[in-house]
Amino acid sequence: MNYRLMNKPRVFLDEKLQKEFDENGFVKFQMFSKEQVSRIHNFYYKMQEQHETVIDKKKFHATNDTDNANLINETDNFIKQVMFEEMDRHFFNYKTIAANYLIKQSSPDSELGPHQDLRFVDESKFYSLNIWVATQPTDRMNGGLRFLKGSHRLHDTIRPLPSYPWKYERIALQIPRFFTDVTTEIGECVVLNHACIHASYPNSSGQNRIAAILAIVPKEAQIFHYFLPDGNPQNKVEKYAMTLNDFINLKSGQRPANAWLEEIIEYDFSQVEVPEFMQWVEQNKVEQKLNKKNVYKSIRNKLSTIFGNIK
Repeated sequence: MNYRLMNKPRVFLDEKLQKEFDENGFVKFQMFSKEQVSRIHNFYYKMQEQHETVIDKKKFHATNDTDNANLINETDNFIKQVMFEEMDRHFFNYKTIAANYLIKQSSPDSELGPHQDLRFVDESKFYSLNIWVATQPTDRMNGGLRFLKGSHRLHDTIRPLPSYPWKYERIALQIPRFFTDVTTEIGECVVLNHACIHASYPNSSGQNRIAAILAIVPKEAQIFHYFLPDGNPQNKVEKYAMTLNDFINLKSGQRPANAWLEEIIEYDFSQVEVPEFMQWVEQNKVEQKLNKKNVYKSIRNKLSTIFGNIK
């Protein structure tokens, strides 16, 4: 266990943010103004009726679940337009994939259990990430986010569509015990590694929770889509080289219409068992303590340099 591949190209300008992202699989910081968040919020409500055509089927859904190409294109363009106003202050050497709204209705059925996001790159060489920003403060009551710190380093997993036997299914009930809850205020964003295991509470606030996301990858990374046909006993995953238009025109549950089939991968979806997971949890606790000690030591050394010997 403990999948580790270092020296992946960084995208954060701030070394501290990059370090926290690398260690935990996510990081939170202030990125947007209230005015920018208000624009993202208002644009959603201009298109609300089109966004909510699938609300009877899904209590939590994204813009691309509507299969409305015009809506997906307009949403992608607008969210990027606003986010690009701040992106270069925080990120470099990146390229974008697609932007979406995430709509979490006020319903017990809006809870999202432990999962990983789709895989967009060769994660042995790169990582991909989401910039997530809600248009209102978030907490446990309206569907706040939860993360399993360091879980992006558990295994190198392939996460295809339309469905697959998730490697952590047998330990899914154990995972929430070790989650870290993340609340946000207006303008704060959460940047998450797509491989980091996360979840969100059900929204019980009485109103929809609206968030916007933008997926980005290092500039030199090739973007892929992984597809596992239903009823495929050999678990042969089809790996397609994708463009942004391929993603925008991707129909739910279907192969990409025009993308190039790069290769077919026979992937081992064998399950992680509870003892293996608990061993990792204990190891991860030790590493987190060491990281905190190293941070304290680094701060102490800096202060010593400035103010002389500190005992």
